[in-house]
Amino acid sequence: MINVALTGAGYWGSNLCRVLAQSKRFRLKWVTDLNPATLDRARRLAPMAEMTVDPQVPLSDPTVDAVVVATPVASHAAVALKALDAGKHVFVEKPLASSSAEAEQMCLRAERVGRNLMVGHTFMYNAAVRQVKSIIDSGTLGEVYYVFSRRLQLGIVRQDVDALWNLAPHDISIMNYWIGRPIESVASVGQAFLQPNLADVVFAHLMYAGNVAGHIHVSWLDPNKIRQVTVVGSRKMLVFDDVARDTPIQIFDKGIDIETVDANLGTFETYAQHRLVVRAGDVWIQHVDFQEPLDVELSEFADSIEEGRQPLTDGRNGLEVVRILERLSKAMNLEQAKLSLVS
Repeated sequence: MINVALTGAGYWGSNLCRVLAQSKRFRLKWVTDLNPATLDRARRLAPMAEMTVDPQVPLSDPTVDAVVVATPVASHAAVALKALDAGKHVFVEKPLASSSAEAEQMCLRAERVGRNLMVGHTFMYNAAVRQVKSIIDSGTLGEVYYVFSRRLQLGIVRQDVDALWNLAPHDISIMNYWIGRPIESVASVGQAFLQPNLADVVFAHLMYAGNVAGHIHVSWLDPNKIRQVTVVGSRKMLVFDDVARDTPIQIFDKGIDIETVDANLGTFETYAQHRLVVRAGDVWIQHVDFQEPLDVELSEFADSIEEGRQPLTDGRNGLEVVRILERLSKAMNLEQAKLSLVS
């Protein structure tokens, strides 16, 4: 078993604590958090682990092989770099860092010391997301026109990052995985209602090479909890609904077909008319063998360590998502500046 330390046992860290404590691949030796009350809760989840408010203690333990980081985003880089320098493999919750400069530094450090750096893009380990990838690659949907993602809820409101950095890493990683093409341009608008300079709702647009569009709507100020992604193709359409566990993937035989009609305009020339035909056919529900994505994700971390290879969501994968987040933030700030000038 791989000896691991968890740094940060708060909201999401508690889920990591639970899975690590139950894992057959990891032995959870240490849990660190600056808040003693948080450690008391973690102790109930992982009674076998030692608890400390000093994050340096596990790093000096030579039996610790890996560190899982679930601290606030602003501290990801500092905590991960110290762990790498201590010779530990590192798993960092999303987003990898608060800037591409920090993320690049983390990647370079991991490569220099020969340790694995992995980012927690959990949806890459969701069976339904992987099944949709297979459906897209098979050509069932035809040519992909656009992907539209909605990740909405009422709370949890963060104070360290806005809704874009909090929620959109999931959607960006999913779209990059499904579409598999470079992003040529971005646009973004957001509004802050609850806290100054922290957008509660964001609409982001990604234009991928080959004229494939990605649109993302994230909000923690919405009455409904929605985790839904629609893929519109030239032949069929698909909806992935992470909330609807019984029907996570639905394929719709719907679309608009373009038919060419030749019309004779006399003896001298012929021209083509195009007729748009709406098609509405059957709906298929895809069965998915569900396994907790967090468990699959941490198993991938274990496999990458034991097999001496890079994980699917390695540091470079996380760096690319951070770069896109930065581009979207810049676009959002520019749009806000334009609106300020108009008003």
